[in-house]
Amino acid sequence: MKIGVSALLFNIDDVLEVCKKSRTIIHIEIGIDNIEDCEELYKYKDIISKLGLSVGIHLPMELNTCDNIKYIRHNWVQFIVEVHSKLLGFDIKYFNIHLGYAITDRLTMNRYKYLKNSIDFLNQIYLDGDITISIENTYSKGGDISNVGNKVSDFEYIFKNIDNSKVCFCYDTGHYLISKDDYISKLKKRINIVHLSDNNGFEDSHLGVGMGILPESHIYDVLNLGPEYLVLEVGYEYIEDSINKLNFIKEEV
Repeated sequence: MKIGVSALLFNIDDVLEVCKKSRTIIHIEIGIDNIEDCEELYKYKDIISKLGLSVGIHLPMELNTCDNIKYIRHNWVQFIVEVHSKLLGFDIKYFNIHLGYAITDRLTMNRYKYLKNSIDFLNQIYLDGDITISIENTYSKGGDISNVGNKVSDFEYIFKNIDNSKVCFCYDTGHYLISKDDYISKLKKRINIVHLSDNNGFEDSHLGVGMGILPESHIYDVLNLGPEYLVLEVGYEYIEDSINKLNFIKEEV
C-alpha cells in the first residue's frame, strides 16, 4: 500500500515540502481543472521525479459522466484523453473522477438512465499502458441538483454492467461520513484507492485523521482492505500529524 497526499496547483509547493521531509509519502494525487494546468504542472516534474513519487490525477468536479447530452459527454472523454497526452512525461497511475450530477427530479424519476450514461462514458475511455480510471463515492444534501454516486447501489450497478476492465473504485471516507453506505463490504474487491480524511459529518472540510468523527475502527477496516493507494486528502498543514496517527493505527492492525 502506497501512502500518498493530495495537492492542487495552488498549494503544490507546500505539499512537496512536506513530501521532502517524509519517508512515508511515495505518491501524490494532483487536481487538474484545465488543459492549461498541465503546462503548469510540468514545472514540478523534476522534483516529483527526484522524490520518487508516483502520480494520480484528480479530474475536475465539473466533469459529468452522466450528462444526458451525448455531445457534452463525448467532449469530457476527449478532455481526459488530451490531459493524458499532455502529461505523458509523468508516472501517472490513474485518473480519478466523480460520476457527476443531474437535476434532482429527473434523477429521482429515472436514476438508471443516468447510470447508463456513466457506463457509456466509462466504456469510451481507453488509455495506453496500465493507467486505470477510478470512480469515487460522493454525497448529496438535497436541492435542485443532486450528485450521482452517493449510494453504493450506483456503483454496484455500474460494475455489474461495465465492459471497461480498467475501471476501479475510489473510497472517500470524508464523503462517506456525509452520505453513509456500506461501501467497504459491498465493493471491497473493487477498491484500489482510498481518500482518507475526516470531518463533522456535515461539511467536507478535509480535516486530518482523528480531528472529526471518523472512528479508528473504520480506519482499521480501510487498512485491512489493502488498497494500492491510500491518499491523505487533508489540508497540507494536517499531513504530518495524520501520518503519525495513521502509523500508530497501522501498528495495531
